[in-house]
Amino acid sequence: MSIKFTRKQSFYLNDVINKDQLYSICNTIQAKLQKDNSVLMITSISQSQHIANAAAYLALALSDQRKRVLVVDANLRQPSLHQLFNIDNSFGLTNLLLSEAPLNNQAIHIKGTLFCLPTSEVLYEPTALLTLDTLPTLIAEWKEHFDIILFHTSDSLDKPDANIVAKYCDGIILAIQEGRDKLEKIAGVKRQFERANLEISGSMIIS
Repeated sequence: MSIKFTRKQSFYLNDVINKDQLYSICNTIQAKLQKDNSVLMITSISQSQHIANAAAYLALALSDQRKRVLVVDANLRQPSLHQLFNIDNSFGLTNLLLSEAPLNNQAIHIKGTLFCLPTSEVLYEPTALLTLDTLPTLIAEWKEHFDIILFHTSDSLDKPDANIVAKYCDGIILAIQEGRDKLEKIAGVKRQFERANLEISGSMIIS
């Protein structure tokens, strides 16, 4: 499964054209998984704002399929979903991982059936946070309220964060930036997931 997604410089919540490009991958994902309460992850070879934009548009497109979607910003190295959605970042994933009781235990409503959990301030090493026992517990709780959980992670090259999150996912989407990500690096990331017995479900080529 591979689709091409046209990059734009900015993210617009009501951008119909970019969102429409992702309907095909949404349909393919749902047909392939054939299960309720799916956990997905989008990761990349190299980090850029285009990856975060694609993750946000994918979350919007999934929510348009009459699904309750929670997009989680698990990119603890360069968080940006709170900026794209223009939401408060004072409480988020890092607080929950550290079992800090929130004032409001709900993710932030974005639009329709789409909700977002930002990162909050990252005061500890990302890998240490993501390996805490609280992550699988949180995922189990989210599954009770959402049809799809979509993690946006940091790039997978030479960083273990995505591999840690991927262990809890039903599907992995690799975002590839055309003209920027070299073939040998793409192959390296694929081998990295294979060594961890993880399979990439599909790719999103950002042109």
